[in-house]
Amino acid sequence: MRVCTFGGLSFYLQGAPISIIWESQKARHLFIYLLVTRDQWTTSDKLIGMLWPGCTGKAGANNFKTTLSRLRKSFSGSLVINPVISNGDVFRINMDAIEIDAALFRLNAHEGIKLLARGETNSARQYLEAAQDLYAGEFIPEEPFNDYVRNERRELAVDYCTVLRYLGEIYRKEGNPQALDAFLFLNKMALSNCD
Repeated sequence: MRVCTFGGLSFYLQGAPISIIWESQKARHLFIYLLVTRDQWTTSDKLIGMLWPGCTGKAGANNFKTTLSRLRKSFSGSLVINPVISNGDVFRINMDAIEIDAALFRLNAHEGIKLLARGETNSARQYLEAAQDLYAGEFIPEEPFNDYVRNERRELAVDYCTVLRYLGEIYRKEGNPQALDAFLFLNKMALSNCD
């Protein structure tokens, strides 16, 4: 399954869009928090603190257990995907079953920047262009007031600006004015937000 986060949360299975019927809003929020922390294990205590600030002890543990069950149920049925894996008291997105556009974006952006720093311009351009293609809008914009999501959105936007800046430099150095003009035209609005 592919999870797209840029421009709005959406889901695709074998390239076709699918709908997730959330068992609860908290289940959706738990999934989003796990998307943000996708490359690390997160304790249930931390997740409880994010979902139910001030709720601790048995009540928090019960809320979490119920919400985790609802999250998994949201992905059951014809999907039969377990979106969350656990190891004792820590949890994360099941990266073996789910591909996330934000993770791919970061991987391509950082690899492109690293290759450019080594002077491998052609390879760097390929990774940076792949990153640019993935960034289809803000990270989960339907969550404008969630501080945790807003911080991730800001970090991804900074990475995107870096990708655009480096791509512009590559196109200038290549001496292809048509490619540079097209790049600047298509990214004019995004580049103005990077200043």
